[in-house]
Amino acid sequence: MSRGHRSLAALLVGAGLFLTAGVATATRVELGVWTPQAAGASVEPVLPPAAPAVALGAPDPTKDWFRPSGRNAGTEGLANALAEIALANNAPLYRSDGWGRTTGAATSDHHVSQVTSWAQDLAVRGVNVPTPATETAARRVAAALGEPDWQGGDLTKTVDGYRFQILWKVAGHFDHVHIGVRKI
Repeated sequence: MSRGHRSLAALLVGAGLFLTAGVATATRVELGVWTPQAAGASVEPVLPPAAPAVALGAPDPTKDWFRPSGRNAGTEGLANALAEIALANNAPLYRSDGWGRTTGAATSDHHVSQVTSWAQDLAVRGVNVPTPATETAARRVAAALGEPDWQGGDLTKTVDGYRFQILWKVAGHFDHVHIGVRKI
């Protein structure tokens, strides 16, 4: 039993003696470890949900995911690799229809005119707000880039000549996670 649990047990025993008897003489037997089961209660332990496994530490170009490949100066392969990290066992997350090549702002990593960038958008179909799946996705990608405590916003990192931009919980990016990669 940890020191904290012993202290809590002693406090609970002391409070129980005070509340139940007015004046009582405690013996060593009475000062044993209090548990809900010993008191006749059936209490299920409440544990926090397990956090998804994420890569920790600084970005390391030798990691399995960092393999420039595919179109647009290798950026397609890098964006796809990070998307796969985010998608793994993370239903109902999916690659949205706006991934890869799109029209719109010519400065976007998605734009069809860009020859040195690629992007992926990850979302939950039909949902326009952050979800546990998109939160998990954003945190996994950020952790793979060496930012395990990132909570959202505009994360921009450069690794071995590639600029990575992750957009999550910023204007236009509450319903999906944007993973953009550009060769610089």
